[in-house]
Amino acid sequence: MNELTNVITQGVAEVVVVLIGSLLSYVLFKVKSYFHTLKKKDELGIIDIITDLATDYAEAELKGKPGLEKRDFAVKKALEMLAAKGIKLSEAEVIAGIENGVKKLNNK
Repeated sequence: MNELTNVITQGVAEVVVVLIGSLLSYVLFKVKSYFHTLKKKDELGIIDIITDLATDYAEAELKGKPGLEKRDFAVKKALEMLAAKGIKLSEAEVIAGIENGVKKLNNK
């Protein structure tokens, strides 16, 4: 009878350990996912700020120049600033941000 109680107790303990391990693994996954989402939001905010700054800078530096020249200048500056922050984007993505910055400038 004593052996049966020991086997049952050991089995229950193993099940409890597996359940706790599974629960902790799930919680860790959710926390990691949450922080990853926060990091992406932060990067998007940084990208938006940098493209807006590059647009303002291009407008100030290249007054009277054609729009395409200003855009190319702003794209180059934005890519440099983003690279300094460790954020890698394609030129097309930066151009989209610059175009959005131009729309914001026109609305001011």
